[in-house]
Amino acid sequence: MYNVQFTIKPKRILHFTFYILHSSRGFSLIESLLVIVIVGSIVFLMASIPNAMMLIGKSRHLSLAREIAAKQIEDKRTISYINLVNDNSPIADNRLSLLPSGAGNVVVENCSEQICTNGEHIKQVSVTITWKDNSKLQNVTLKTMIGEGGINQ
Repeated sequence: MYNVQFTIKPKRILHFTFYILHSSRGFSLIESLLVIVIVGSIVFLMASIPNAMMLIGKSRHLSLAREIAAKQIEDKRTISYINLVNDNSPIADNRLSLLPSGAGNVVVENCSEQICTNGEHIKQVSVTITWKDNSKLQNVTLKTMIGEGGINQ
């Protein structure tokens, strides 16, 4: 039998490993393009975040204004036609304080002759909510007709 011994010198292993790791120098064109695409995508996403946040805020304000106006319309519909008087009154809703510079009013008036041509007993109710978004005045207006013998009468 043969007695063979192998000796491994640590210096040669380190030299071989170092050679493998550093035998390919630089980056390939594909790797460079991939890095550019990834960095560009991240920059694009970061640039669109402020615009998205602004749109979310506008949407939230518009939704709240519509909710307030719809509630005012429903409140007026609970009043019978006989007790509904012509007026222009401000809205007293606590949620208006959630809108920047929020305000609103309810206008009750007789139906115009252009719409009610046969002299029907109908009142037109208009609810307008106003607020400011980025120093630009925004508003929501909902209108309805309430008549004698109509809904909830």
